[in-house]
Amino acid sequence: MKTTGARTGIRLAALGAAAALLLASCSSSEEPAASASASASLPVIASSAAAIPSASASVVAAPTGPAALACTAYFDLDLLNSQYAGGAVANGNLTEAQVRADFQRLLKEMVAQAKLATADGSLGQKALVNAKRMKKQIKSLKQADALSDLTKAQQAKFAKQSLRVQKACDAAGFPLPADNVTARTAAGL
Repeated sequence: MKTTGARTGIRLAALGAAAALLLASCSSSEEPAASASASASLPVIASSAAAIPSASASVVAAPTGPAALACTAYFDLDLLNSQYAGGAVANGNLTEAQVRADFQRLLKEMVAQAKLATADGSLGQKALVNAKRMKKQIKSLKQADALSDLTKAQQAKFAKQSLRVQKACDAAGFPLPADNVTARTAAGL
């Protein structure tokens, strides 16, 4: 599937943010970098969970390797969800089929990279378990169903699983990028 300019820009911004965090961790400042992560919420799920503060590790892992790729796929999925929840389909910016195909592609990538990252110890087992569960949730939809057709219970489970992946990425040194927090806020998540 072709990557649009917007997705490329988002990926570059995420890599830039990771590079900035890496540089910040190498500075002479004695204060560790910190980020506030918004609550995780996917397929049009208005999560009632409060914002979850998280402190980045003082040494940020380089933005390469399976853990970085798994977390990048998660961050891309999170941005896509924010666009979806913000009405990208209703506004005609994306079709339901495009969103669903991208969700499936990103979930597949996240699971594949999480398997490698779990095997090499760079990402916790919870990330893999929850990524697989997220993938299964989306795969359970009928072909004609929209992502928003997940039941409220499925949406709540998906949101919890997403938050667990986010926490695992944060623990591995990949905090939620500022662009994701901004996108969530703009979408009302």
